[in-house]
Amino acid sequence: MKQVTFVLFLILAVCAGAYAQIVNRETYLKEFEKRVAFVTSVYDTLQTPGYYQIAVRYTHNKEIAVADRMFKELLRDPRGDMFWMIPSIGAYLVGKDKMSAETKAVVRNAWKTYAPYRGDTENHWCMYYSALFLAAEQFPNLPGSEWYNGKSSDENRQEAKEYLIHWMKITTTIGQGEFDSPDYFPEYAMPMILLSHFAEDPEMKTRGTMMTDFLFADFAVEHLEGQYIGGYSRIYQPAVYKPLLSPASAFAYLYFGTGEPTNSGWIVLPALSTYRLPEVIYNIAVDRSKTYIHKERKRVRNVIRFGSEKNPPVYKYSYVTKDYGIGSLQGGILQPIQQHTWGVRYLYGRPYTTIFGLHPYWSGWEVGMFFPEEVKTLIADVVASKGTYNNPDKWTGGSPFERTFQHKNTLIVLYDIKPGTTTEHIDGFFPRNLEERIVDPSGWIICKAGDTYVGWYPLQEHEWKEELETPSNSLNDIGRPQLERVKEMGNWRLRSYKLQNGYVIEVRSKDEIGSFDRFKSELRSHVPKATLTPGSVSVRYGTLGGDKMNFAFPEKRTLNGKEIDLSKTRLFDGPFLNAAVGSEKLTITYKTKKLILDFKAVKVIE
Repeated sequence: MKQVTFVLFLILAVCAGAYAQIVNRETYLKEFEKRVAFVTSVYDTLQTPGYYQIAVRYTHNKEIAVADRMFKELLRDPRGDMFWMIPSIGAYLVGKDKMSAETKAVVRNAWKTYAPYRGDTENHWCMYYSALFLAAEQFPNLPGSEWYNGKSSDENRQEAKEYLIHWMKITTTIGQGEFDSPDYFPEYAMPMILLSHFAEDPEMKTRGTMMTDFLFADFAVEHLEGQYIGGYSRIYQPAVYKPLLSPASAFAYLYFGTGEPTNSGWIVLPALSTYRLPEVIYNIAVDRSKTYIHKERKRVRNVIRFGSEKNPPVYKYSYVTKDYGIGSLQGGILQPIQQHTWGVRYLYGRPYTTIFGLHPYWSGWEVGMFFPEEVKTLIADVVASKGTYNNPDKWTGGSPFERTFQHKNTLIVLYDIKPGTTTEHIDGFFPRNLEERIVDPSGWIICKAGDTYVGWYPLQEHEWKEELETPSNSLNDIGRPQLERVKEMGNWRLRSYKLQNGYVIEVRSKDEIGSFDRFKSELRSHVPKATLTPGSVSVRYGTLGGDKMNFAFPEKRTLNGKEIDLSKTRLFDGPFLNAAVGSEKLTITYKTKKLILDFKAVKVIE
């Protein structure tokens, strides 16, 4: 078995080594089944109890007695709250016709006696209510005394349905709150896939499929070989600088056939489901033959203090080529703790495939804006679970003193930091495995990463610090093949202590500009002009593409003499995805193929 799995891995790894090519539907479905076999291959032999081991054994009709024993063992002491609810109900749903009556009774009793915490974030509620809805359908007509929360089966099912429909409406009108998160994509995809497969209510089954399509379409236009293109709402480090190790990349492997082969547990239940990615979304995910611009509107997580608007808009801009992608949010605090405001992603040099910058800000004001607890104790509470939050060297987080302006593959980032702010410096991340990192006399820092070239022009003086990767900041690779390793593990940190600050980023590929020498030469004749005084931070810059960008902190953006109004940004706006704010309707287009998800009518139009 191990030898067969290893051979299958080698075949899949070779296939995934180059960027995936579009295949016809029949071939795609055959290759998808091969990936399913690989993903699930280890779980029906693992002897440690686990819900994925249980689910795969039931599905493969293998060692049913072992699966029953594992289920009963795990349910002696349930734990994990909503992170328990999804895998446990998933394992039950795939195995209910094969497990013993005794095991069924143990599962039913767990939903009576174990009270999972509902959580306080969007992904928590998505998992909680999706699992509760499915459980209430499976255990119908029971009084409140038979449920952990004292509500009847009908009450639980109705409450869950109402919330899920409410969440879908918000997401398809003003955007998702925990949007485009490489680390939290599974917490939305898994619940929706389970609804798509197992919901008995026809409306919720359709909604589950439609919402799964919606999530994958959103991911498909903003990834590069399995890497989410920033910015985005939430990301942990070190995954922020090792993009292929985020859970979303496992979904890209399974459904798009891109990135690295993986046995990640996040995709086991989806792999066992009947959901299949629509052909039009698959084509969008794989085709990078033409460069494109994609814009989106999302929403800020619920603001409960220190703000006048519950869900202010988030504006996202992405420029995607076959070699690299550069994406950004407009800046400011758009998500607490783990925001990633901008980044360049490229294919060279795995696992380090990104350059980005930030102001590593933290404050009681930020967390108090989004969390209901007493503000004075919040930072300690946050640090207890998100240990990097108040670390001045952290690589994640947004800042109220940061703003961006992106046009195509040029980005301007400005900072106007108040004295006494928790962190009085800005940082830039440069991988040590870059082919070249040149500090040019013109002021440009010029980098070569394979066929991708990146220029970074700091507007203020700065210093460099070399940082090597250590066990404490490496990422656990359990469940994944070892990625390509390089000697230059770690990064160079660019740090500037000037409070009025910023930089200009230019990105080009070999196909776009030719040689690296030409890129260097072009940059040297394009030097930004900046004003950097407290309360008056601005820059004027002529791009390599011949456009004139003027940007004054915080929100005045002018392109070729025309002021940019971000408020006019549509929910989705690009060659593949289009949706108006408030519409509840997403149109997905690839060449002559079209798929319309109409959430108001709960209908799919092909």
